[in-house]
Amino acid sequence: MLFDFAPKENVKDLYGRARELDSLSLSLKNGERLIIIYGVRRIGKTSLIHSFLNEREFPYILLDMKEIYYVSGSIPMKALYNSVVKEFVKFAEKIGEEADINLNDDFKLTDLLKEINEWCRARKLIFIIALDEAQYLRFGGRVRYDGIIAWSVDNLPNITFILTGSEAGMLKEFLRYEDAQAPLYGRLRNEIYLNRFTKDAAIDFLGRGFKEADKHISKDELEDVIKNLDGVSGWLTYYGYYRTKKEMGHKEAIAQVFKEGSQLTLKEIESAISHSRKRYVHILKAIVGGLDTWGVIKAYVNSNAGAISDTILNSLMQTLLKLGIIEKAQDGRYMILDPISIEAIKKLKS
Repeated sequence: MLFDFAPKENVKDLYGRARELDSLSLSLKNGERLIIIYGVRRIGKTSLIHSFLNEREFPYILLDMKEIYYVSGSIPMKALYNSVVKEFVKFAEKIGEEADINLNDDFKLTDLLKEINEWCRARKLIFIIALDEAQYLRFGGRVRYDGIIAWSVDNLPNITFILTGSEAGMLKEFLRYEDAQAPLYGRLRNEIYLNRFTKDAAIDFLGRGFKEADKHISKDELEDVIKNLDGVSGWLTYYGYYRTKKEMGHKEAIAQVFKEGSQLTLKEIESAISHSRKRYVHILKAIVGGLDTWGVIKAYVNSNAGAISDTILNSLMQTLLKLGIIEKAQDGRYMILDPISIEAIKKLKS
């Protein structure tokens, strides 16, 4: 069902991502070892990976780096090691094979990857390591995960990494594949961007979802949904769920999406801006209030949060851009496109 909250598990349940699925298929067919998927939160990255991998014969593991970070405060190599071993052994048992992995107890991820590569090579298989919210790998402490990935890309032809990130700037900063001094510099990669649905695609998505639920929604209501919620599939799914499962009316369902969505987004924003909260809050409130150029944003922050230097303001603005909370247009103006994020920012207390 299109209006199911859970990540999609089958390609037939995935809407509007044929191009991305084809790109993933071509990458694996061509033996590419590094695939990077970008997209804002709730755009459908996890559903894309789940549905794609579930219909392939490849052994794979899909881990949420954000979950590991929240539990441990970092990304310990032992946590990754144990998770990979567990899922790999599970796959081997599923196909009636023995996972003959002989390793020491020092939890070297590179040794594990070597063993998996050899096991897959002997069976003419590709092992896929999919890491969701991979930007959190930058919290590896002394472990250089970018170096481990680069080493694997160079040396292990039977392993492919798929990395996703909702904080595109942070993920690119971690990977640094354009930095000549970084481990991943110059490595072949396939970058896939999941965009918001266009207006027509969003209306078609909603129309199909309501048809599945055998519920009629007027054209005016569909137009109003897009006007209010834009083309983020997650928010459209929330609306459809409230209309079909909770049997809410149109206005009530939109109000509920804003209520619950802004609460979720507010928590995410609060976590991201905690280290310099007052200044971040006024930057965001300035942009939401229509002050969209550098000079007027600085004047607003100076007036409401105290004097701020160009250097510090630039640093804070760059962080918000990397986190995907704000965006920058070609003409240099700053904006926030997600209506739920705008509602959440309005709730921020100075």
